Amino acid sequence: MNSRIETLTPDTLMPLVRQALADSTAEVTSWQVEPIHGGWGGAVGGTALYRVRGQTTRHQPWSLILKVLYERPGEAETAPYYWKREYELYRSGMLDQLPNIGLTPPTFYAFADFTDSCWIWMADIPIPDRKWTFEDYRTIARRLGRLNGAYLTGQPIPDHPWLNFHWHCRITALLTETFDRLDEYAQHPLVQRTLPLDEKDMIVSIWREAERYCDALASLPQTLCHLDAFHRNLIHRGHDTILIDWALAGRGAVGEELVAFVALSLYFPEILMSQAETLDQTAFAGYIDGLRDAGWTGDAQLVRRGYTCAMTLRGLAGVKQDIGLLLDETRHDWLRQQYGIDDLEALADFFAGIRRFRLIRMAKEARQLLGK
Repeated sequence: MNSRIETLTPDTLMPLVRQALADSTAEVTSWQVEPIHGGWGGAVGGTALYRVRGQTTRHQPWSLILKVLYERPGEAETAPYYWKREYELYRSGMLDQLPNIGLTPPTFYAFADFTDSCWIWMADIPIPDRKWTFEDYRTIARRLGRLNGAYLTGQPIPDHPWLNFHWHCRITALLTETFDRLDEYAQHPLVQRTLPLDEKDMIVSIWREAERYCDALASLPQTLCHLDAFHRNLIHRGHDTILIDWALAGRGAVGEELVAFVALSLYFPEILMSQAETLDQTAFAGYIDGLRDAGWTGDAQLVRRGYTCAMTLRGLAGVKQDIGLLLDETRHDWLRQQYGIDDLEALADFFAGIRRFRLIRMAKEARQLLGK
């Protein structure tokens, strides 16, 4: 545990607890700190989450979330995964300007900046214990469409220097070593299963076309995107949806927002691979409805082009991610825990199935939309 957290005092916690309880007289008597083990955020690294909870002198229970972002020395603020972006974005008040569309950011109480890290204190939001229906997916996609649509119809896209830009293209630039060494990696039995030989040539040909997909995205209408809006970053309560973890936020093409929403949903047991096409169609229809709600009247084919081109690039990044996870034996227990699959060969097959949809199938459609 972070040593600073062990030195928390009542004076530090009091103003936070008073905000959380909306009680200016609350007094903190005791508390405990519990690490929260994240999902994909933990895979990227550089962050830690804690729940801090306790009682007041009047026996009122309270609970706060503390997010700690750790410095990666020498990392530029323009880096795709800039370590401090989320802190700067929340602290800037930029999210106060979001349109009223049923999609809201978390509630923040305080910020702290240290030499090696920064802290974000925020509300502890109860997560509804129910499985999403396809109607939920459509509703949330519609809200994402409204968010993007607002910045396509007059609301200025913020220009802070730490905001992301062309994210799917810039992470593709980090894949060169993986594809240069693909033949070497393919000697490993698990990689052979997740990257079958009869599909490898097709995937390499998609990789060679990556610049074309990037150029297509740059030519499309641009908007403000969250870029990591999927199940674990969306607390959906029906009447509203709270969107957390804005660490990748920045400028993106219309349609690009849907990529994480669909692609990452397939990695979790909420959606079966047999339902991938239904999820794709449901989310896309909802997103288009949201754009229309916001007053954007552009061609839906442009949106589909942005979505499929970005999905293809994200799928290429998935090749590196999956190979890395399968080859790193220190991550195998984490993989088994995340997916509830003990057999690594079965997990490699699972990854391969997702790749057929989010890379091979999407690249085929993107090529058709681009005229090839």
